[in-house]
Amino acid sequence: MQISWLGLSCFEITTNTANGEVTVVTDPYDNETGLRFPRSLEADVVCVSHAEGDANNLSAVGGDPFVVAMPGEYEVKDVFVYASQVGETRVFRIESEGLHIAHLGSLNRELTDKELEQLGTIDILMIPVGGGRVLSPKLASVVIAQIEPRVVIPMTHGIANMKEKFATADDFCKAIGTCRRETSSKYKVSRKDLPEEDMMIMELTRA
Repeated sequence: MQISWLGLSCFEITTNTANGEVTVVTDPYDNETGLRFPRSLEADVVCVSHAEGDANNLSAVGGDPFVVAMPGEYEVKDVFVYASQVGETRVFRIESEGLHIAHLGSLNRELTDKELEQLGTIDILMIPVGGGRVLSPKLASVVIAQIEPRVVIPMTHGIANMKEKFATADDFCKAIGTCRRETSSKYKVSRKDLPEEDMMIMELTRA
């Protein structure tokens, strides 16, 4: 599986299934955000966590994707997506290649026991950390402790050219304290690559 971060809460996840290569895109944004969305991006599945310009620019994604914008359980080409409503955002659990990924949309509070139970065991957690309308770095660290993933990918944090002001990935890492941290433009991972003990922060630079 390969994961790329396109800015804000938008990821491109490419996974291999019995049906061949499948691409999942989360929260495609419009250029009003200050970031330019890739022109040639195609997907099989698009997950939309909330109906705002930073997450629901469906017209920018080619390939006639299946859109997940409501709570429910979905299977597209051997990729399983579980969407649930948490406050004003949808959160997603995506399963493929034996990996369990959670994308927390625009979450801005701790999860309840019931919400944690619905999310289940998570290997890779995509979590907003920039503060303001989403989790602050400190609150993000609390939610991470609730979920106990093996890998954390911060999202919705401050980078160049973005109109919204957010705390940075550095601010988030300071709030988390001691942690193993790696930076890359793409994250290639299989189940056997997951950290055995210490949780890892995988900071992705914008593709």
